[in-house]
Amino acid sequence: MRATGLSNAKVSYVKNVVAFCIEHTITDKKLHAMSNDDIIALLTQIKGVGKWTVEMLLMFALGREDVFSIDDYGVQSAMISMYKLQNLDKKQLRERLLKISAKWSPYRTYGCLYCWHLKDNAPVVEKT
Repeated sequence: MRATGLSNAKVSYVKNVVAFCIEHTITDKKLHAMSNDDIIALLTQIKGVGKWTVEMLLMFALGREDVFSIDDYGVQSAMISMYKLQNLDKKQLRERLLKISAKWSPYRTYGCLYCWHLKDNAPVVEKT
């Protein structure tokens, strides 16, 4: 794994995931039967696996359509831009983002995808 460019810490985290999945007999079938919150609670017990990592698993590996990754910088910055949310403190911003994203339910994953697309493909403004 080191030869592929992973740091020692990342190699350790991958090994932690493997050991945890073996120890708890985690299977795709088992994960598909669980709620998003239950999966987050289960997998964030693994050292090196945080909520954001599990949210990405929910979206991209399990195909869950109603995941809002509030702590994702790309999602936050796109929403700040789209909804003109400048000058809010962290708590206010978080509350506004959650309120806005509630309107996207049950398809919040697609809202996140749109935010990432907007962030990565911001329109270029030509100076004249």
